[in-house]
Amino acid sequence: MRIGELGELRKLRKLRELRKLRKLRELRKLRKLRELRKLRKLREIGEEYIP
Repeated sequence: MRIGELGELRKLRKLRELRKLRKLRELRKLRKLRELRKLRKLREIGEEYIP
């Protein structure tokens, strides 16, 4: 292995980790949005139920 190849591997590994982190962050965001939407829907339904 040459020094250049090692550098490339390190770069690839960093990119992969960054991508993973980004995906996880996006998933978390989506989950939060979904929960917020659910809460909002429940609140709307609840307001309709209140006489």
